Amino acid sequence: MKNILSIIQNEHASIKLEVTGEDLLNFSNDLINRAKNELSLEIAEARKEKYLTKEEVKEICGVCDATLWHWNKKNYLKTIKIGNKVRYRMSDIRKILGEREGK
Repeated sequence: MKNILSIIQNEHASIKLEVTGEDLLNFSNDLINRAKNELSLEIAEARKEKYLTKEEVKEICGVCDATLWHWNKKNYLKTIKIGNKVRYRMSDIRKILGEREGK
């Protein structure tokens, strides 16, 4: 027997369905568990993120304070506030360096 979700998604079938409370509970628990797993992966990735100071970014990118200010205003490289400190995501820096190498 085919999975109900695959029938609905792939075949656009018109279906009448009778479910028990237990089936509905199992289905909702499955959805909740999948969402938890996806969120835990995203949280783990976010925890791996490294945040750099302005000085570190200037050295890595070879730019000055004014360039960083312009990049922030143009949303090219947005700053992140952590408490009262300004930081930059390493992942954003990698994107910028990749774009610069591609040119």
